[in-house]
Amino acid sequence: MTDTAYLHRIEYFRRQRNGSLLCEHVETVDDHGWYIARGEEWRAHYTRGCAEEFLARQDAQPGVYSVAVWRGPTRVCTVGLHWTG
Repeated sequence: MTDTAYLHRIEYFRRQRNGSLLCEHVETVDDHGWYIARGEEWRAHYTRGCAEEFLARQDAQPGVYSVAVWRGPTRVCTVGLHWTG
């Protein structure tokens, strides 16, 4: 395995007043947490935890976010998150 064996791209889209989604943040992480347990429920739980930590560090604007996780061209998970800041 290389140092980037679990490289993921996480995209944070915040819903705008008109209903559209605006990509406000993108981060790249080398993290195997999505594969500790099986199933969509675990991936969604882990994604929400990562998103809450990231948005807090970024002092992100409150709102409804769509958070998408990618590993290469494969979507790992997408979740909705109500962020209050």
